[in-house]
Amino acid sequence: MVEEAKRRSGWPTRRTLQALGIAATSYYRWLREEAWGREAQGRGPVRPVQVYEALEEEKQAVRAYACRHTELRHRELSWRMIDEDVAYLSPSTVYRILREGNLVCPWRRRKKRRREELEKASRPDERWGTDIMYLRLGAGQYYLVTFLDEYSRYLVGWELLTSMDGASVSTAAQAALETLPRSVEGELASPPEIRSDNGSCYLSRDFRAVLQEHGLTHQRIKPHCPEENGLVERSNRTLREALEELEPTSRQEAEEALQKIIDWYNHERLHSALGYLRPIDYYRGQPSAMHEARRLKLAQARHRRRERNISLRQPTLPLEDDSNTL
Repeated sequence: MVEEAKRRSGWPTRRTLQALGIAATSYYRWLREEAWGREAQGRGPVRPVQVYEALEEEKQAVRAYACRHTELRHRELSWRMIDEDVAYLSPSTVYRILREGNLVCPWRRRKKRRREELEKASRPDERWGTDIMYLRLGAGQYYLVTFLDEYSRYLVGWELLTSMDGASVSTAAQAALETLPRSVEGELASPPEIRSDNGSCYLSRDFRAVLQEHGLTHQRIKPHCPEENGLVERSNRTLREALEELEPTSRQEAEEALQKIIDWYNHERLHSALGYLRPIDYYRGQPSAMHEARRLKLAQARHRRRERNISLRQPTLPLEDDSNTL
């Protein structure tokens, strides 16, 4: 009765059970008992009809796309395929397809600190995080200073320095601030708050003078608590890993490599914290419209998949032979 009602109405199981007044626990217990009975008779378990199951051509497209992009995980694969109109499947469905094809590796979950809602930026250019990362290139040592918009994870400015004194970092900060839009009077339209650690360069008179000139506030994290500046710390790790693969040996090679890496980070890389959109989409785009477009693509593909699966499992009846009645 439940299966017949689902077939005629097109409703999901829980809505059908509510309309029929049947408890969900009873229905699923009946299914288990029926499966046990079939197994006892040697006919195998009952597989319920999955009207939204991925089509075979969609599964082949997922496996082929995953083999071409082995560096991506299933979530990013899912959203990239939606954006590129390859297949419209949810991340969980993509994971199941890859697992069935033995194309995924076991993943160990790690604990991480969740940022409180009050700590998070709510708009672009509300708060910038900055940090300095030590780099060794050939026989020389350099310092990479970056400025990250915490709302969009967009790297608004960077500089490869030979020293991390206050004057060098202040020059890099000035260059990053020059990228912001300004009002008619020449002032910053939305001056961000700067968040940094307690390094000597950030406490210097030169750096403080740059902030005062542009009317910026400076928030320093607690000593020995780098997790409070975790967003820029995590972006530094991504930059370091990408730079190590290129193995530059001079400052010029490193600057050219960093320019390519940061362009990829800002304009190509899908960020998990942004719902697998690019930082530029949040910094100067319309992320809500892009998420809605993805949701619409998934809904339309789900509807087409349901119609195809119903037509495959429930073919039309053949016409009856009326020759005997004549």
